[in-house]
Amino acid sequence: MPKSIVRSYSRYTEEALTLLAKLIRASRLEKRMSAQEVADRAGISRGMLSRIEKADPKCEIGATFEVARIATVEDPASIRATRMLV
Repeated sequence: MPKSIVRSYSRYTEEALTLLAKLIRASRLEKRMSAQEVADRAGISRGMLSRIEKADPKCEIGATFEVARIATVEDPASIRATRMLV
């Protein structure tokens, strides 16, 4: 069995993952979508969705972005820009 590679990630990377994970979960819950529904639509397991929502850096970036699209996560920069206009 191959050895697991232990990677360390920068604080910036960890903060970005955590922010995206929180946005995904909040958006999913706001839209009253079940974890199973989002997982099915993204073509992933519920366990993978759970790992994405917990900011696991080993999740596939494509799956993470697909979940964000399904949950319709908005770009935080555009949200801030919109709030500044109001």
